[in-house]
Amino acid sequence: RRIPRVPRLVMTVLDCSTCNRSIWKLRAIFTFAVLLLVQPPCGGAGAKGRLSISEVLSEYERSSRGIVGLCAIDLRSGRTLLNLRSDELFIPASNQKLLTAAFALASLGGEFEFTSDVYRLGKDILIVADGDPTLGDPRIAAEQGQSIYAELDRWAAAIAAKFGERFDGDLLLCSRFELSDFRHPDWPVSQRNRWYAAPVAGLNFHNNCFDVTFTVTDGRVRPHVQPQTRLIRISSTLKQAKRNVWSLQSNSDDSLLRLRGTVQKSTSEPLSVAANHPPLLLGKVLVDRCIRAGVQMGGKGRCVRLSEVDLARAQLICRTATPLHVALKRANKRSLNMAAECIFLRAGDGTWNGSARIMAQTLVRQFGLDASGLVVRDGGGLSRKNRISPRQMVRLLGGIVRYPSGKIVLDTLPVSGVDGSMRKRLGQKPYRGRVLAKTGYIAGVSCLSGYVLDREHRPAVAFSILVNKVPSGKGWRAKQLQDRICKFLVRTVDSK
Repeated sequence: RRIPRVPRLVMTVLDCSTCNRSIWKLRAIFTFAVLLLVQPPCGGAGAKGRLSISEVLSEYERSSRGIVGLCAIDLRSGRTLLNLRSDELFIPASNQKLLTAAFALASLGGEFEFTSDVYRLGKDILIVADGDPTLGDPRIAAEQGQSIYAELDRWAAAIAAKFGERFDGDLLLCSRFELSDFRHPDWPVSQRNRWYAAPVAGLNFHNNCFDVTFTVTDGRVRPHVQPQTRLIRISSTLKQAKRNVWSLQSNSDDSLLRLRGTVQKSTSEPLSVAANHPPLLLGKVLVDRCIRAGVQMGGKGRCVRLSEVDLARAQLICRTATPLHVALKRANKRSLNMAAECIFLRAGDGTWNGSARIMAQTLVRQFGLDASGLVVRDGGGLSRKNRISPRQMVRLLGGIVRYPSGKIVLDTLPVSGVDGSMRKRLGQKPYRGRVLAKTGYIAGVSCLSGYVLDREHRPAVAFSILVNKVPSGKGWRAKQLQDRICKFLVRTVDSK
């Protein structure tokens, strides 16, 4: 940044050659204060003595070496308000979820519901599901004042009513779509145990993760793992130490969890570790809930293909239906990749490559996107091979507003200063509640795309700020840039 001219009298005082060490410290503090007084902070265009948006962008790229793509369109007039590299392709990170939401509206419809069905099939129990990502979700359960086991307890009650106190058949677990791998091949192998890289399947439970907390008493560490089931064995060699350096490793069918390392003190906030086999995890928890409901379970849980069962012979005994907007809210508010991927696969053909191809085709056909400005790989944005231009993202956002059920998507986006991943951003007036936007972060990428609302809380501007090549540890600067641009857009809307 250019250093402003400092008054000669100030420089004379600061250049005193007789200063001792303490005076040098005061000199540094005084110099910093003088610079703040002489050079006002950066702000939007039109403010006297402040940097314009173009200067803010240039300053950011010059000092951070990040690359910014930007487009903002007035939805009322169609006028372009901001434009920088708007036709170049960028990695969108979790802004990809906006594309997935639009894809779901076009492919599934706003009234769509995920279904999970419990059947009696001869002597067996058959579970058939189509990718509901919300079963056992701890955040949704907390919002509803329920246990994470509430829905499976309802299934267990239905099973007890149908089979009585003893069940000797098998628990058959079946998905309406089949995946050769529960994780996308583009996702980093080194991050497979992270919650944001949790596996995805037709049957899911508890975000397909284990939540871990600890109780430390007299130097002994006791782990607590959710979800609980007697069919999963926990092996722990955890010890108390001055640092938290621990790991949880699960075997291929999630029947054994090994906890190793050191823990400093008791914790109440759970840390999430991804599971390996979602359908079998759900099956193990369901068996445990059936036992708690008084049913002796004599068979075993196993996965089967839909083509291997005769649904015509099956008797439906229980069904769970989850509206699309509930899953979209879980995907967008807190950026849960697992939920977005379930929506992506259900809206597509149930395969990674096929769903990506269908999503790209649908967005071009239904929302007028240019195929040359779009590369789709997954639904949540963890793949670094996803690409979109800011202009195409803004075109999509404009299309969502005009779509008959587009309000469903708007209602699931984080609100500035209020909730989700925007809760701690733009919280002061007049910006609080005026920006609906999807955040997005992966290594070297920071993105923000969404809407600026007018004073009546109607979408007035669609914008997309895609920042790539963000230096490690400098993501906060990209977020600061995004917030400055949003403030400028809010002021622009209010000036009309």
